[in-house]
Amino acid sequence: MSSSFPNTKGTTAPTVSVVIPTYNRSALLLNAIKSVLRQTYTDYELIVIDDGSTDDTRERLKPYMGRIRYFYQENKGASAAQNAGIQVARGKWIAILASDDIWHPTKLERQLDALAALGNDYGACFTDCNFIGGWTTDSTVFERAGLKTDAAFGPLLDPMKYIVEQYVLYVQTLLVLRSLVNEVGGFDETLGLSEDRDLTFRLSFKTRFCFVSTPLVSIDRAPGISRLTDVWRKKNDQSYTWLELALRKMLTQPELVDQEIRQAIQEELITLYYGWTTLWIQDLNFKIAFENINKIRRLGHSYQKIIWTLLYRAGRKLLRIRRRETSQS
Repeated sequence: MSSSFPNTKGTTAPTVSVVIPTYNRSALLLNAIKSVLRQTYTDYELIVIDDGSTDDTRERLKPYMGRIRYFYQENKGASAAQNAGIQVARGKWIAILASDDIWHPTKLERQLDALAALGNDYGACFTDCNFIGGWTTDSTVFERAGLKTDAAFGPLLDPMKYIVEQYVLYVQTLLVLRSLVNEVGGFDETLGLSEDRDLTFRLSFKTRFCFVSTPLVSIDRAPGISRLTDVWRKKNDQSYTWLELALRKMLTQPELVDQEIRQAIQEELITLYYGWTTLWIQDLNFKIAFENINKIRRLGHSYQKIIWTLLYRAGRKLLRIRRRETSQS
């Protein structure tokens, strides 16, 4: 592949539109941009959506303005920023990179080669990836999910398994037809969590997926970096609401006819309700706790089973606390 600049301002539409949403991550953002500019495939445009940054993002981007398309908007969240990038994109294909993550140089090239080899039935392609920073392991995401094969690429035969049962299809690795993203309505801006899973779930009813088995994306999990997953780790009420909304939305998808997948989603929703109920009981807010218990009952659990499950969870938590206290003494 040539080493020419990306297609930033040309009159001919590029093949790929790369979208990087960012918010107050100026130093990390430059690493993400550089990883895109090092791509061996160069028929792309690079779009940066600044979602209301108050740091020195704009100043740091000045040396790159001739190679990127930069857009600033008021802070609206990740989904809105990604949708804004898709709205101004000109490419046939869309690829999204989080501003704290990095692509390997052959990421786009190998995905497009796989899609060309497999044919027009495939409108989305994922790659394997690994984690860097605070949470690192010797195995890749695909290896932990049992998806690793000797083939360089291939069809993803059971995408729902990897979307619902063990989510490993990260949006940072996705290359998808822009027309398909528009067809399903883009990212759901009512979701502050799980919006990428929601998108891939809806896409799975519209096209076949393929994968590249090489880890071509490094996802940063270094501590001290602000990210959406921090909301979930804090276990606040809003995070539970977002995840409940995402799961209930999946269950109302008209195309969802696979009963095993439906059951798996319901079980995940029940587990969410148990966790939510436990927190409300700890806060002595029994009114909302009972509301969640009724939600569990409507999904098939009896009062007896609910009580025993809550007692079991409480017992396990006490045991963990005791073990922690013993290890510290």
